[in-house]
Amino acid sequence: MVASNEQKAEYAHDLEVGLARQSVPEFESLPVIGMAAKLALNIKGLGEIDASVLRQVADYYFDIPAGILPRALEILAEIEFVQLIKEGRTLKKVIPSVPHFSSIYGGLGEYIGSVELTEHEEVAIAVLNELKNKPEKRDTLFSRLGADNSVFKRVEMLSTTGGLVVSKRARGQDILLSPVYFSDNLDALATQAAAGGAKSIEKILSLLSKAQGWPLSLIIQRGEIHGTKLSAQELLLLQELVTDGVLRPPSLHNTVTNADEFFVFTPRPGKLRLDGARREVYERTMALVAAVRKGQLLPVAYKIWNPVALLNKLRSQKWIGASSEAAHQYRNLVALRVGHLVHVSGDRYRFVLNDQPENIQAVDDAIMLFQSGDLPTSNASQDAQIALQRDESFIQSIIASNKLKSIERPKLDAESTAQIEQLLLDLR
Repeated sequence: MVASNEQKAEYAHDLEVGLARQSVPEFESLPVIGMAAKLALNIKGLGEIDASVLRQVADYYFDIPAGILPRALEILAEIEFVQLIKEGRTLKKVIPSVPHFSSIYGGLGEYIGSVELTEHEEVAIAVLNELKNKPEKRDTLFSRLGADNSVFKRVEMLSTTGGLVVSKRARGQDILLSPVYFSDNLDALATQAAAGGAKSIEKILSLLSKAQGWPLSLIIQRGEIHGTKLSAQELLLLQELVTDGVLRPPSLHNTVTNADEFFVFTPRPGKLRLDGARREVYERTMALVAAVRKGQLLPVAYKIWNPVALLNKLRSQKWIGASSEAAHQYRNLVALRVGHLVHVSGDRYRFVLNDQPENIQAVDDAIMLFQSGDLPTSNASQDAQIALQRDESFIQSIIASNKLKSIERPKLDAESTAQIEQLLLDLR
C-alpha cells in the first residue's frame, strides 16, 4: 500500500524525532518537514511568541537548530500554520494558528506533495509504511519494495540507529519491526511474523482499531470482532498476542461469571510517540474505554446504549449517574485516580471525575477511540510550552540549571547527605 501525503508527513515527523540532530546527507526534505511537524505540535494553542525565545526553546527542547528553524517556520507559514512578523529580514514574532491535531499532518502533507523526495527518503517512508501495521520478514520486504540493495541497507541502518526499526532473529529468519508503532514484546511479535502470521496480525489490528476495547471473551465466544468473522487460526493468534503482551488489555471483574474480563486494544504507540505523561494519560484512556465497553457489551442490569454520549456527559458535568454496577465497573478508574465513587444509597454509587487536566484529556481521548479508533499524536512538552510563553531570561535560566545538573560532583559523606536531605525534604 502506497503512503498518502498525510502519512508521509507523519513518517517525516517520526524520522526526525528518532534521528534528532544526526545529520543524514541522503535526507533533504524529510528532516525539515519533521521539524516543522514537531514545532507545530508544540506551539498549537499558544499566543504570540517572541522569536528569540522560540529559537532557544526549539534548540533546547525540540532539537531544532537555530540555523534550520527559519526553514521550518517558512514551511508552516506557507501552509498558514503560523504568521511571521518581521522587521526587514529579521524575524521578531511568531503567531501560531495551528489547527487541531488531526489536521497537522494533513497540512504538512499538502506541502510534502509539492516537493521531490530523494530515493533514500522514498524508501524510508515505504519501510515505515509497511512496518506500521505489521512486522515483516526482511527479505520479503526488500523484495516487495524493489529498492536498490545499497539504498535499502542504508535506510535500514539509519532507521535502526534512530530506533524506528528493530531487527529480530526468529525461526532462522530476520524480522523487521517498528517499535514506533509496537511497544510491547517485540520478540513474541517477531516469532509470530516468522511463523507466517504477519497478514493475520495486520487483519486483527485493523479490526481492533475499529473496535477498541472489545471484550476478549466476546470475540472468542462469537468468533468475530464487531461483526467480522475470524478463522480458528486467527482467534488463536489473537489469544497468543494477548498472552504474550503484544496486546496488553486492561481487565475488569465480571460479577456474573466471577471471572476477569479482558478488553483488547491495538498496541500503544511506541516511545517516540508518547512521553511519560502521555503514556499515563493513555493508560487512563484505555481504562475509561474498558469501563464503558463493559457497560455497553457485558452489562449486568443496566446497558450503556450510547458510549460517546455517556463520555460527553462525563466531560461536561464531571459525573455519571449512580448505578449498582458502578463499584465494579469503575474501580480501575478509581485506582488510576481518574475519578472517585460517591455512595448514593444501598449498593448504588456515582462515579465522579477528578477534575484535572490529565483526566479531561483521557476522556477526550476515550471519545476519539470510540469515534475513530485512533488518537491524535502529540509530543508537545508542557515545560517547553511554558518556556515559550515567558521571556528570554526564563529559558536561559532553564538551560543554565540543567547544565549545572549535568556537572559531575564529588560524592558526599553520610553527614553531608543527611544535611541536604533535611534541607530538600524538610525533615525534622
